[in-house]
Amino acid sequence: MQIIDRLYKDQKPLCDIERFCETDKALFIDIETTGLSRETTSLYLIGCGYYTADGLMTKLFFADSSAEEYDLLYAFSRFMKGYTHLFHFNGLKFDIPYLSYKARKHGIDGLFDGIVQIDVYKVLAPLRHLLFPESMRQKAIESFLGITREDKYNGKELIDVYKRYEADPTDIDLEKLITHNREDVVGMHKIMQALVYLDLKDAPLIYEGCKVNRYRDLAGAECEELLLSYTTGVSFPVSFMAKTESMYIKASASTGKLLIRLPIYDTEMKLFYDSYRDYRYIPEEDTAILKELAAALPKGSYVKATKENCYTRVSGRFVKQPQNLFTPVVRTSYKDKKKYFRFPDSFNEKAAEQFGRQLINVFFTLKK
Repeated sequence: MQIIDRLYKDQKPLCDIERFCETDKALFIDIETTGLSRETTSLYLIGCGYYTADGLMTKLFFADSSAEEYDLLYAFSRFMKGYTHLFHFNGLKFDIPYLSYKARKHGIDGLFDGIVQIDVYKVLAPLRHLLFPESMRQKAIESFLGITREDKYNGKELIDVYKRYEADPTDIDLEKLITHNREDVVGMHKIMQALVYLDLKDAPLIYEGCKVNRYRDLAGAECEELLLSYTTGVSFPVSFMAKTESMYIKASASTGKLLIRLPIYDTEMKLFYDSYRDYRYIPEEDTAILKELAAALPKGSYVKATKENCYTRVSGRFVKQPQNLFTPVVRTSYKDKKKYFRFPDSFNEKAAEQFGRQLINVFFTLKK
């Protein structure tokens, strides 16, 4: 068995690690195995990363053969005792259950007793729709942050490399194996800076103004959109763009500014009344009026209103909103869950900051 150390000089935490624990109590880990099944495969590498006064130190526990699995686990278990928090990427799904099983198999009880598990994947998961809509894999997050690697392999591809190394050890294969694992560990340290984007959910948001932009779509039709400008106290590591079917957001790392674009719909909506029992519906005019007013109309020209037809039709320009912030709230139909307000009539700049907050938080509440 080999223990391979490497110092990344001056590599300090890229986020406030103390939101989880003291810096010198944080340990990043990543493992390499010969397959997914813990019952039929072997563990050959446990990579660790931790902070020192000089920078980020990586320590790799490497088994030259599957026969050294116990030695590997024992050395790791002794080393780990100096730390209170384990950081891993999707480790609650694979790494931790795998290591726990192997430890029990080799008579190493309570491997993780008293250790707090921090799954970086789960911590960053709320950012999926804002930053990582295509993939939440570690390499995808690294790519978003502009992090590059020397390693060109994935864990599955390295299984054959390890088997070849076990049969005929070479420095070339060893370097391939440890480089992949080490860069996973260092990459985890680097992607921790993405935690800053979580602060966007509650950070101060300052409204700077709005304007209407006119353009033609791909079909040549004239369209309008509302542009909302904000500044925020969050310092983004990199700029980003995100969108839903009815919203586009752009954030600048250099200026800290946010631009939110919302389509303006020039159409007809319906203003529904909650107290439908107080209204009568006039089919010929497709509208509802108070029953006191309907009493003056010819009998047979109206019926009792229902929840579905107790509305007044409203024409104009409308903007979608996540909540009932701007009133009156209008919809396309009773069953329509989407809410709109009339622009600019119902738009209140005093509530613009709250509106921006609601729009940003849409990305944190979207379902998978």
